[in-house]
Amino acid sequence: MTEEYFLKAVGTFLIAMVRFTGFFINMPAYGEGIVPMRIKAGLSGLCALIVLPHLLKTQLLPDLGIFEYGLMIVKELVMGITLGFVVLTTIDALRFGGEIIGMQIGFSFVQVVNPESNRGEAIVPEFFQVVAVLMFLFLGGHIIILQAFAQSFELVPLAGIIISGGIVNTVVHLTGTIFFLGLQISMPLIGIILLGDVALGIIARTVPRMNIFQVGFPIKILLGLWALGFLLPFLSDLIKILYQQVFENINALLILMH
Repeated sequence: MTEEYFLKAVGTFLIAMVRFTGFFINMPAYGEGIVPMRIKAGLSGLCALIVLPHLLKTQLLPDLGIFEYGLMIVKELVMGITLGFVVLTTIDALRFGGEIIGMQIGFSFVQVVNPESNRGEAIVPEFFQVVAVLMFLFLGGHIIILQAFAQSFELVPLAGIIISGGIVNTVVHLTGTIFFLGLQISMPLIGIILLGDVALGIIARTVPRMNIFQVGFPIKILLGLWALGFLLPFLSDLIKILYQQVFENINALLILMH
């Protein structure tokens, strides 16, 4: 092994590790704050080491200065974080939908301690997040995403990232879909709760002596929990569709980056 080959191997490994590090920071389950940074760094180094023999055969590091190499490392980190963000949009959309649902059924004041942030958060969005992460792992999404990410070196070689306005527009569009999908997820339950409010209003007009506020609050909670239980079987199919869109969005971003 010559000194030139050794330096090329070390440089390629470090740059690939930076790309994987940015991805593991935002990857569901692995990117949670409860996972120590040394675990994320170890996984990033392991993934970079696995793809290193292939990269040494197919990648060619350009002869750049210190400033150019620093800029390349920043681009690699941004690329990894961006691709991880695309995966997180699904979980964020489900959390946003859970926030709306919890507000509608009166669970917005119910707080549970999130071990990731050590602060209280609403129970319904936390439940949706846990379901989304478990479905992600159950469907093998982490393996599929890692395979796609490893193949990203073919579409976007080292030092070949181009950050254009199309990438920014795509990321902004994906951010907007979080709110759109969250509303779509919560709309069926909002409709059911609205029908319940109409029925309670009719009861309040026909039976004026009844304290509708005292009776309506537990009825709305029971109605909301029933509707949530009714919609849960369809949630897994929805999550599968959302993750399929995530894979398509990752491929679209990789095409824009090279």
